[in-house]
Amino acid sequence: MIRWEREGYVVAFSTREGGVSEGPFASLNLGRLAADPSANVDENRRRLCEAVDAEVGALAFNRQVHSTLVHRARAGGRGIEGDGLWTDEPGVPMLAFAADCVPIAIARTDGERRLAVLHGGWRGLADGIVLEGVGAVGGETAAVVGPAIGPCCYEVGPEVAARFDPDLTLDGRLDLWSAAERRLREAGVASVERVDLCTACHPELFFSHRRDRGVTGRQGVIGALA
Repeated sequence: MIRWEREGYVVAFSTREGGVSEGPFASLNLGRLAADPSANVDENRRRLCEAVDAEVGALAFNRQVHSTLVHRARAGGRGIEGDGLWTDEPGVPMLAFAADCVPIAIARTDGERRLAVLHGGWRGLADGIVLEGVGAVGGETAAVVGPAIGPCCYEVGPEVAARFDPDLTLDGRLDLWSAAERRLREAGVASVERVDLCTACHPELFFSHRRDRGVTGRQGVIGALA
């Protein structure tokens, strides 16, 4: 688990370590859209919540569809199409899944505490998921860009590269880390931290949809007000 130290908030990026799943889903798979028994996924989510002192029954997450939809989280709310959640309520942990896409957390640093977690694939980043997330949080903000497929491994075609600034695609490889940071700064986020770990390069730590050709699990970012 990789924690983001931010006063007033609890934010962590999960790895694949510490769960009960087996085979290509070993071991802390958080996603159900795979051939992993649901009982394993439920236990993995329980363990994740326990690690950050959150109530698993209150855990909120979307049915992710590579959109720009950012919803207010509802305790225990699940299955609504979208790719971001935000809250200003204690006791409402939020989870965004990823397996190469960029997990992002955005925290308000002035006034009332507000937190958003986002799932940012190339389409969401290009279409404006970050701007929606920053807008939902409001005020002065700080953000962290979590583990995702790196510029070392993320080959894209010209139709994808054309959606981003030219310097973000070198030798046919898109830099999602920098693309996410640039979107955050363009949206007015004052402080942006990055993990800069490639999910494809580290099979011991992360699931990777591209590396594993779709037969893989999901890690994610979990966040709540402290």
